[in-house]
Amino acid sequence: MRRLNLIKYFSALYWIKPDWMFIGEAPGVHGCVKTGIPFTSERLIQERRLERHFPGTRFVVEGNKSEASATVVWGAVDRLAKPPVMWNAFPLHPRNKDGGNRTPTSAELRMGAYALSTVMDLFPGVKVISVGEKAKKVCKKIGVQTAGHLIHPSFHAKEFREQFETYFFN
Repeated sequence: MRRLNLIKYFSALYWIKPDWMFIGEAPGVHGCVKTGIPFTSERLIQERRLERHFPGTRFVVEGNKSEASATVVWGAVDRLAKPPVMWNAFPLHPRNKDGGNRTPTSAELRMGAYALSTVMDLFPGVKVISVGEKAKKVCKKIGVQTAGHLIHPSFHAKEFREQFETYFFN
């Protein structure tokens, strides 16, 4: 199901020809881990929040779990004419012993750089925005030119919205 969602996501983005790419840190346990799509949640998909940007594309999830960062990001993205490509510096979920989120290690981020460059190759010419400090550092380290940086919305939703407004509407 997650793999199929990701395939549908990239297929739809191919035809949309996005102008922007948001690079985050890693999939969250209540978001991408459950949906297969970065910066989403089961609830966003159940509520059909992505349909505005992906008409005719049906993503499938089993539950209805919400994820705070995904909700904030899509609240902002909904204002754009086209959705950005969303990806992570490390595309797998770095779990702690309890199965929750942890920060990716340097080795994991190095492994993720290959997947990141491959995804970037799929969308030539997109302008990149890093989301969160780890993503910012990874982009710098592997030579990804960014058009800007957004604070991660996990504990800074208000600041994320303000920065988003500045980049896209001022």
